[in-house]
Amino acid sequence: MAENGASKRCSTCGDGNEAKKADVGTLNVTTWLEENKGSFHPPVCNKVMNNGWLKIMFVGGPNQRKDYHVECGEELFYMVKGSMVLKIMECGTDPKDIVINEGEVFCLPACIPHSPQRSADTVGLVIERHRLAEEDDCLRYYVEDGSNDVLYQEMFHLCNLEKDLPPIIKRYFASEAHKTGKPVDGPYEDVIELCQERVMKPFSLQGFL
Repeated sequence: MAENGASKRCSTCGDGNEAKKADVGTLNVTTWLEENKGSFHPPVCNKVMNNGWLKIMFVGGPNQRKDYHVECGEELFYMVKGSMVLKIMECGTDPKDIVINEGEVFCLPACIPHSPQRSADTVGLVIERHRLAEEDDCLRYYVEDGSNDVLYQEMFHLCNLEKDLPPIIKRYFASEAHKTGKPVDGPYEDVIELCQERVMKPFSLQGFL
């Protein structure tokens, strides 16, 4: 488990400074979602449409997660069908639920711990950017006692969300920290400087247009 410093780079994304070329041209989103509906399974329920400089993905449900993801870039959420709840740690320590309804957009600033919660029969679009070579993401779990103490976390260099998250989630559920509910390797430090700003509210895309 890499706690500090850069994690090992994979051969898929090289040194991380050059993004993979765009995977797709023009696609019919409705057709693409129907063709890939079998890919929306727990624990991530995620299917990447494009893995270039902009990582474009659709996420289904149900997907009730305990992990919080932290990255150095912004994320854009748009609900195509149904609604979702995005749990965040605002200003690094304040738990907050962001409800994103069908047809709404939410822009998540960089460096905010967040945990998407999705119900069955929902579909959401998520867009985030390619990671640079020096940028590592963090996946963490908090102690479930109402505090904001970190129970477990791993740093990793993200290349493919579908492939990179499940092994970390699996290691967590096999860990002593998960079994006991107490940090084993902690206390953990914030290896990514967390955002200290309040977030915006979701807004209607149709209303904006």
